[in-house]
Amino acid sequence: METVISRATPETVKKLGEMLDMVFRPKQRPGEGMPREFPHLFSEQNARNLYYIADGQQPVSMVGVLVQEVLFQGISMPVASIGSVGTLPAYEGKRLASRILDRVVADLTDQEIPLMLVSGDRGLYRRAHCMPVGQMFEVEVTADLAQRVRARLPVKSTVQVREIPAAQRGVSARRLLPIYHLEPYRYRRTEQEMAVLLNALWFARLDYDQRLFEVTDSGRPVSYMVGYARRSASETVEVMEYAGSRTAYLHTLTDILQAFSASAIRFHVHIRDMEMLYLLKEWGLSPRAAALQGTVRALHVPALLQALQPVIREQSGVEATVMEQSGAWNISLGTNRRVCASQEDVVAWLFNHDEGCLGIPFVHTDDMNYI
Repeated sequence: METVISRATPETVKKLGEMLDMVFRPKQRPGEGMPREFPHLFSEQNARNLYYIADGQQPVSMVGVLVQEVLFQGISMPVASIGSVGTLPAYEGKRLASRILDRVVADLTDQEIPLMLVSGDRGLYRRAHCMPVGQMFEVEVTADLAQRVRARLPVKSTVQVREIPAAQRGVSARRLLPIYHLEPYRYRRTEQEMAVLLNALWFARLDYDQRLFEVTDSGRPVSYMVGYARRSASETVEVMEYAGSRTAYLHTLTDILQAFSASAIRFHVHIRDMEMLYLLKEWGLSPRAAALQGTVRALHVPALLQALQPVIREQSGVEATVMEQSGAWNISLGTNRRVCASQEDVVAWLFNHDEGCLGIPFVHTDDMNYI
């Protein structure tokens, strides 16, 4: 078999979705699983960002790429999200996905994309210089605790929570998007993109019960939440995304737990979400620190430093300069010098919170933009 790496066309997207379902959704009819969960990835408009190897006319291995834009610390930056990486079982062990990923990295680097976000943490990605970075907090609230705290929260009687039915999810994008736009750490989203996401992901996934809830005050939207539970293990609700008033969101946890008939709810808190962290402290809860979901890789290091320059300058008082020498990166902050021997060292220095690192807070990578 000739291992030619191709980029999809609108005509081949369907075949790639069917192939990937054979790998990840074997219980579903090919084409009814991953393409429905990730329509923003498997769209005709994104076809050229789907890389694959075929045996004859049959795709046998692929890597999905979605170029997105993140906003944080007052800046915006393009990133390449990587997901839907799979190989048909009969073709495993031939390093097909590794070859495709190498090509993806080369192409994205040529495009001067600063950073790559990967949805997993397996050996394939570690060998491609991806690593987990950053920090977030994880909180689990039991139904009993949610009920006790609800009585203490200063929420007006005009606050209401309702589940948005499936037929109305897409059209609710116009109403909910302004709430998301107020989040300081997020992806850039248009109304059309929000509508696609609200009808995607685990909303369409087999064995998952995922729902959308809206919180209003006198009829005005102030918060929303997307949560899901596995039908085979429905005791705990996992929150994929929430935005808006933290007090209103926390006030609705009891309603959400009752809607799922669950005994606990788990959600993530951004390391700089001071309002949420203050409220949780008032509850007597101690969130658990965890790395951000998945892994990241520096692609074009000078472009990465250039995009982060306003944050670095605000944090350290000087701009960073960078120069590559013999595969290492020499980074200067005024009179301070740092040698990063690899891409892993670069992203660790930028985003980790260990001593000697800049600890730049990054966006959460496991919300509805996840692929």
